[in-house]
Parts: sequence; C-alpha cells; structure tokens
Amino acid sequence: MHAGERRDMKLYLAPKSSLGLIHYLRTANAENGLGGTAVRKKGLNDAINGKRMLDMLDEVASRWLQHAGDPIYAYVDDRTRGTSTKHFVTKVMGNPVPNGAFLNMGHNVCICSPQFLFMQMAKELDLIDAIDLGMELCGAYSIDRLDTERVAVAGELGSDRTRRSHACSFDLPKAVGAFRLAYYAELMWGCRGRRNAKEAMRWVIDNSASRMETVVYLLLCLPKRLGGYGLPKPVLNPKLIISNPDGTKERYPDLFWTGANIDVEYNSDAEHAGEWARYRDSRREVELVVANVKVLPLTRHQLMDVDGFDAFAQGLRRMLGLRTRPIDAGWEQRRADLRRRLLADLL
Repeated sequence: MHAGERRDMKLYLAPKSSLGLIHYLRTANAENGLGGTAVRKKGLNDAINGKRMLDMLDEVASRWLQHAGDPIYAYVDDRTRGTSTKHFVTKVMGNPVPNGAFLNMGHNVCICSPQFLFMQMAKELDLIDAIDLGMELCGAYSIDRLDTERVAVAGELGSDRTRRSHACSFDLPKAVGAFRLAYYAELMWGCRGRRNAKEAMRWVIDNSASRMETVVYLLLCLPKRLGGYGLPKPVLNPKLIISNPDGTKERYPDLFWTGANIDVEYNSDAEHAGEWARYRDSRREVELVVANVKVLPLTRHQLMDVDGFDAFAQGLRRMLGLRTRPIDAGWEQRRADLRRRLLADLL
C-alpha cells in the first residue's frame, strides 16, 4: 500500500469491535468524553479490507486495536473486497451507509457511533442485555475490561478524576443520551435491529453512576413479566440544591423519585470504600434528610440477599404509595432468572 493510499484508507470497525474500543477510549479520554467526528459519506469504498493494510496503521491505532478484541471485525462495501482470517474478519455494509453510523476517531480508525452500535447489537442481544448495554452507554461508567498493567501507562487514563474498580471506570461523560438513542431508532426505518432497540429503550434512562446502580434500578423497575418489581422509574443522580444551616449545597441522590422525595442510596464496598468515604456518605445522607428527602440506604448485603432485597423493595413500594398486587405463579422464577443475569458477574 502506497503512502497516499495509506492516508486515505480507513478501518470501519463493526459493532463488537467498536464496543471494545469505546470501553477503552471512554476511560482513556476521561472527562474529555468519547470524542470523534461524524462520518458523512454514503459508501465505504475507502475501507481497509486486508491484514496487510491493517498492519500499516500507525502506533496509536495499533494500540487502540489491542482493545477491540480478537479477531477484529470491520465493514467493507463489497463481498469481493472482504476477508476472513484468524485475526481479521470483514462484514459487508452496502450503500447507502446509514446516516450517523460512524465516528472518525483519527489515525485512520472509525467506530460505530453509540446510537448505531446500540441498534445493531440490539438485534443480537436479548432484551435484558440490550437494556444493560444502553444503561452503560447513557451512564457515567464504562465496563472497559482493561488490563491493569495497560491502564497504568503514564498518561493513558488522561485524568486523576477517573476512578476504577472491578474493570469499571467511573465519573465519565456519557457516550450518548437516552433521548438520542430513542430518536435514532425512530429515524432508522427499515433497518434491522430497530424493533429490538425500541423495545429496550423503554427501560433505558440517563445518568447511572455505576453498574451497581444500573442493577438496582433494573431489579426494582423492570416490569414483573421480566422479573422486576414494576416500580416507577426514578431519576438517576439529579442535581438537587439543598439548604442546610451551613449553607446551600449541590447534592446528587442515586435513585430519586421526585414526587415522593425518596432517595435510594446504594453503598457498595467498591465505590464507597474507606473510613473517610463512609463518613462523607453518612454526612451526605444527613444533609438530604435535613432537606426533607427520605433517604433509604441499600447495602451490598441487602442487594445480594433475595429476602433482604424483597423486603427493601416492598418497603419502597409502600413509601411510594403503591398497592401491593398479587404475585403470579411464575414471577418468583422470573425474578430469580433476572437476578442471576444481572448479579452473576458481581458476586
């Protein structure tokens, strides 16, 4: 490949590889966000379609691709230009390329935009996994699965404000907003995955601060037909201006039901560790209570215990002024299945 050809050719990563790179870039870019510029073209005639071209990408792109999985999946515009090897597999995307499908990240690498990625992966994932993915993309955390040694490289994380625990990074700008995900699915008439994405988007909301907050929200609020308790959706981490004797402060309750003024505060060993952190969380809860917010602390032990979490959920239901409805015969099994799905990698 000539130098001029190398500058012009681009790697258009498919959804699975794009997701791996999004996990990495969100952590590496920290408060600067995912980055990238929208690709505005109708065809992929400049797509890298072979391992030789792939090997000629620069050092930055090569480092990025270490986080895109193995094999790397990418799009080409024609089956005759494709390839399938142990480490590089191409898929065909015919013309026209859907509007807003790709972001150019620089270094000859383009990824699926979060909204296009979500719609494409929704057709492969089941409903619960699709919702889980949507919550992460619309949240402030990333399940980046980075190797500990790699993230220790100087400057690779970008900001000291990024917190990491159990293969997650926290305090990140969301990759995309829930409204934009839903709006994109509405626009994509005729595209595969649209129906599944729209169904999952019924339960995706913005601003979850961690995977555990997502799990608590889904267990409490998914409908009973999916194994949840069917509670109304809260607002996650909204900004509240509260006035206490020592002044006006901003506070961000975890799961907040505005009408009832109820805040469920999840306290985990990972995200809230150490004596100072426990003191800070306790002080925050006191400040919210003084401001007439009813705070319900939820511990990891309660979450992991079936009966303990059931008592918590039923108590929250009563505080929200909701009637307890009869439980159908299959709900306990559906609840067990949902808990197993959501909590399996957190045990």
